[in-house]
Amino acid sequence: MTKNDKQLFHLLLTGDETSFKVVYQHFYPRLYYFVLEYLPHHEVAEDVVHDTFLTLWQKRSDLQVDSNLNAYLYTLAKNNSLKKLRDERYRQRLLQSPSFHPLELELNAGALMRLETTESDFSEIEHLVQATLEQLPPQCRQVFELSRFVHKKNREIADELGLSVKTVEGHITKAIKLFKINLKDYLPLLGFLLVR
Repeated sequence: MTKNDKQLFHLLLTGDETSFKVVYQHFYPRLYYFVLEYLPHHEVAEDVVHDTFLTLWQKRSDLQVDSNLNAYLYTLAKNNSLKKLRDERYRQRLLQSPSFHPLELELNAGALMRLETTESDFSEIEHLVQATLEQLPPQCRQVFELSRFVHKKNREIADELGLSVKTVEGHITKAIKLFKINLKDYLPLLGFLLVR
């Protein structure tokens, strides 16, 4: 975590609502895409992510200052998703959907149970993300960071850097390909980087 992340996390632990909103805005898209991989209904994925943040707020006093917020949130989202997959009413709803195969239900639950969301996994992911960013050509890296970390639209990036939108799209595509190769073992946790 960066120094700012640590300060934000400390404020969250003390019950600061503004820091909670910042954490929510930062992590919501990541967790949403993660949950959507396993629960193929948008409104259900939204509910699970909202429940994840509600649990974070309610249990913030149980967290340690040196906790990894990424690992904690993804573990909560994973567990909430598993609960939903085990919920009989939701299972019936899924099974009634013509686009959903019953085997998919078991595969999703199994994949979630095997998925590791420990602090060491997230330390490894952070290291791999940084190493992958360093492998990108400077302009490609700058475009990708503006797109995925600053959340700018392609047109805004093009205007800011004096590039065409097609060039911006090309840089993002190139970066995504490299991320998919370098972080193939962690793709379920990285939907926020790959989907926009």
